Amino acid sequence: MIWYEVRIKTTEEAYDAVTEMLTRIGAGGVAIEDPNDIISELSKPDTLDYADDEFLSSLEDGVTIKAYFSEEVSISELTTLIEEKLKFIGQFLEVGEGFIGTSQVNDEDWSTSWKKYYKPLKLTDKLVIKPSWENYEKKEDEIVIEMDPGMAFGTGTHETTKMCSVLLEKYINHGDTVVDLGCGTAILSIISAKLGAKSVTAVDIDEVAVKVAKENCEINDVTSQVAVFRGVIDDLKKEKVDIIVANIIANVIIDISDKISSYLKKDGLFITSGIIKERKEEVLETYTKLGFECEQVDELGEWVAIVFRCLDSL
Repeated sequence: MIWYEVRIKTTEEAYDAVTEMLTRIGAGGVAIEDPNDIISELSKPDTLDYADDEFLSSLEDGVTIKAYFSEEVSISELTTLIEEKLKFIGQFLEVGEGFIGTSQVNDEDWSTSWKKYYKPLKLTDKLVIKPSWENYEKKEDEIVIEMDPGMAFGTGTHETTKMCSVLLEKYINHGDTVVDLGCGTAILSIISAKLGAKSVTAVDIDEVAVKVAKENCEINDVTSQVAVFRGVIDDLKKEKVDIIVANIIANVIIDISDKISSYLKKDGLFITSGIIKERKEEVLETYTKLGFECEQVDELGEWVAIVFRCLDSL
């Protein structure tokens, strides 16, 4: 089988959003080449690898994303769609160079070789994500979540997802009710259910994301706890929950600020990330003016996660 390889050059800031977009429009797999990963690995004091200055200076700036699509798609229509999606993302994040080309590759050239890059990943001491083909011996207190790269497994490695996972583990109590806004692949919904949430409502505006989210919930056997549907916050039932989690972008987090308290119980928590450092104060100011109390702020890389407590439920 022949596949189309679509290449996009983007930024550290935008690569997660771009990867998510490519998965949502049907990519069968996504590979991310980030020179900063190499530099970070080589800078570890216990590394056995060595690279000279010439090699390090040869590394290009930016992140290259390679996405693979079935030969059945119209490549001209696909590239037009990708360019439209990149333009939309560019309204909120610095996308960088963007679309840089396509080529054809044989199935055997990538369908198995890329799997070597995906190994079980510990998000926290308790939470582990693993691809389906990897064996993993679960420790007694661990929670294992299965997410394949074709379903955007890679998003679980991103700083914002890591921070949200840590915060969910800290704040969820057994029997809590949760809303996951902009659920994407439903990784945070699944984590919430596995941590003991009684019910989780996962909502996303993207039809493909909703389909993938439902599939992931089935794979992880949480369909009795997680309900997935297409929509926005205004489409939610007027029922107050214990926790709302939203791993989206600062613009949206600010835009929905006047609606969050309508869906949270008094003392309920809003856990949010996807906020670049430059927007942190703006988000904090917006929510504190509306009567929310800042419970916790975490930073990882260029990203920020914030926990707000709802003091006055509407």
